[in-house]
Amino acid sequence: MPAPIDPARSTADNAGPAATEPILNIKDLSIAYRSGAGDVRAVRHVDLDLHAGEVVGLAGESGCGKSTLAYGSIRLLRPPAVITGGSVTYRGRRVDARGVDVLAANAEQLRILRWREIAIVFQSAMNSLNPVLRVRDQLLDAVGAHLAMTSEQRHDRIVTLIEMVGIPRARLKSYPHELSGGMRQRVMIAMALAAEPEVVIMDEPTTALDVVVQRDILAEIFELKDRLGFSVLFITHDLSLLLEIADRVVIMYAGQVVESGTREQIHTRSVHPYTRGLLTSFPRLTGPRRKLSGIPGSPPDLRGALVGCPFIPRCRFSTDACATVDMALTPVEADHVSACPFVTAERLDRAPAAAAAIAQARDAAGTGAAVLEAVELAKRYRLGRNVTVDAVRGVSVQLRRGTITALVGESGSGKTTVARLLAGQERRSGGEILLDGAPIDPAARRGFRAYKGAVQMVFQDPFAALNPLHTVRYHVERALRLHQRRTGSDPNQAELDRLLEQVRLSPPDQFRDAHPHELSGGQRQRVAIARALAASPRV
Repeated sequence: MPAPIDPARSTADNAGPAATEPILNIKDLSIAYRSGAGDVRAVRHVDLDLHAGEVVGLAGESGCGKSTLAYGSIRLLRPPAVITGGSVTYRGRRVDARGVDVLAANAEQLRILRWREIAIVFQSAMNSLNPVLRVRDQLLDAVGAHLAMTSEQRHDRIVTLIEMVGIPRARLKSYPHELSGGMRQRVMIAMALAAEPEVVIMDEPTTALDVVVQRDILAEIFELKDRLGFSVLFITHDLSLLLEIADRVVIMYAGQVVESGTREQIHTRSVHPYTRGLLTSFPRLTGPRRKLSGIPGSPPDLRGALVGCPFIPRCRFSTDACATVDMALTPVEADHVSACPFVTAERLDRAPAAAAAIAQARDAAGTGAAVLEAVELAKRYRLGRNVTVDAVRGVSVQLRRGTITALVGESGSGKTTVARLLAGQERRSGGEILLDGAPIDPAARRGFRAYKGAVQMVFQDPFAALNPLHTVRYHVERALRLHQRRTGSDPNQAELDRLLEQVRLSPPDQFRDAHPHELSGGQRQRVAIARALAASPRV
């Protein structure tokens, strides 16, 4: 669980969201993705307000519509996405009074609105930055497009921006691939703040970063928010994170808002069963160890109309009345609304726990035989004629059958390099790797190919791991063919669907022919996992 809540920090707790008029008002917004198999109604009749100086957290499972809602609010959606109803207003509807009706704005109004008034930090910094431009040039572009400045003023501005987010000015000469993940994310934040916007939308800005870097960046974000006075719409699947940083928390499920309240209300008095399910899906750091209860099943198919509550198949408290319930949000208390009229916080508190306490901790070493072993592993990179970097030195690790081994460390400590060496993605400079006790020789191409099938890797960045030109079907079936070339069988759709179901991409026919850009970040990662499982790996 997150650290105890400090009510004094929350502007929403002190003043209440109704104390001021919202800067950004989303009303009854609906968004669909057109497809031959039927429109996917990704966002359904959503209301959301963001007030001055406020941090609103938007949480929910992958594919629930969080990013679609955010991009739709500033009309950054690409076909086949279309806005099918509702309104989005920035400072009211009157354009001549600095207010903009976003959905009716023309191209020039949108150009002024984006970045100058509402900026966005995208989910994947590596894919959001231009790989062939230096950091300096990308920041100059952002400043020059929106601020009338001389060349000297623009240069001074980008130096201020880069140092404001904790990056030395010397890094202005770097290309994105020369920066760590944390630095790339800081560059994105600097670009978002270039024109001093009033609203910053952050789409899972720290998901791929280690905990130490994540905390540093979050601390910088909120120090900058307090100094510059902007508001934040923070999107994440990590509800525990929002309970630490947000003033208000909005929970989405199946494209709809199912509960909204202050972070203290959501943390201690949530009333929707889905919200409670999310709260029990991450581990507590104190008290007895417990199995995570999670939420069984998968979200519903979003094609066509949903009648009643979409959470019925996964809800322990559902009744016949839920099948016809109006999903309108109803007040629970001041600033707290829920789409479930039947369940109270008291009833949820009295419900038996979904998972029993673990009596004894699992033996961390495991009891199975060693499947994969690395002995004195080393990797040296040559950066120039006389410059080398030892990324991995003398690492030994043993993976036992049926166990989970965690490799932990800060960014740059060599974790990913060790993983890539074990998976055969990099050639080692020293040491030995053994599979079932037999040494692995990368020079023996046939045996090494079999090894790479036995040891699969799910990469850190799902945006870069999938070919944007190909569908989910292509990625998974290609892995099946490569594996089944050794077993003598041909892949069929049943095998493909089984893998998609395993990673909760359900129903499979909604995802088979989708391209990566049509999926959420979490759904892309599930495709990468399905591709790895297609090889029936040992590790």
